[in-house]
Amino acid sequence: MGYILRFSQPESPMSTQIQAELPVPFPPEAAADGFTRRARPTFLYVMYVLLLAAMPVGLLAAFRPAAAQAIAAGMRAYFAAIPEPLYALFGTGYLGYTVAREWGKARAR
Repeated sequence: MGYILRFSQPESPMSTQIQAELPVPFPPEAAADGFTRRARPTFLYVMYVLLLAAMPVGLLAAFRPAAAQAIAAGMRAYFAAIPEPLYALFGTGYLGYTVAREWGKARAR
């Protein structure tokens, strides 16, 4: 326990050495931007929810096929109601962000 407490203190020589060896995943000024920190995880969480919601609907289909078909039809109608330009805007923004981020990383090297 004492070793863990000693190691976790910021002024410890060992923690300073380890911090110096760890790669910095992004510049420190980007860490202050809350949107950047939350955007990618939020997108993944939305995708996880959609994928995980398919499991109970699959079980529901085994017992009440009509209800499962109604849920699927509702989701299909919801996604069909989103205008195509909005999908294009989202895709362009996401790809643009990815390209700009990779370009920034390559330029920093």
